[in-house]
Amino acid sequence: MRELTFKGYLLFQLKELSGCNTTSLYIFSNLASSNARLQDALTMYLVLYTKEDLKKRLIKKYSYLKTACNQLSGLEENNINDFLNSERLSHYRTIYQNYIYEKDKKVLENKLKQMMYQKICFTRKSKNMSNYRIYKELNLNPGNANAFLKYGDVSKVSLDTARKILAFVNKY
Repeated sequence: MRELTFKGYLLFQLKELSGCNTTSLYIFSNLASSNARLQDALTMYLVLYTKEDLKKRLIKKYSYLKTACNQLSGLEENNINDFLNSERLSHYRTIYQNYIYEKDKKVLENKLKQMMYQKICFTRKSKNMSNYRIYKELNLNPGNANAFLKYGDVSKVSLDTARKILAFVNKY
């Protein structure tokens, strides 16, 4: 699975906030005039990832973008964290913090599943419960369930499935 980039995250947000399945900056710019959240994400995208000539054409056509882009002048990928520390840029900082959360969510989920795995193993051994019993009772995929229950491969089950297994083992 590819790692989420800030550019990819902003494009996803632009599509999500606009309700359009497009990557057209003109369409986003047209819709952003009445949508502040879309405007903030668009401004960040324009400043960071748009070629200068296209950015100038968009600013000329949509005057509201000029002030927003000027606010972020000097913003680059390598200084985002420091640049957005100002209180007046808190709405942009929120976008970046949401990206960081999304990017790190998988790692945090895997840590949580690893802790659940340890609890499941301890409880399963004390109750002398087989893997077969667990995946048959819960109607799970045997291959994925065994990879998780035998070897601790947290990539084979979802967080929800790990929770179901833990609840079942505790209740058994």
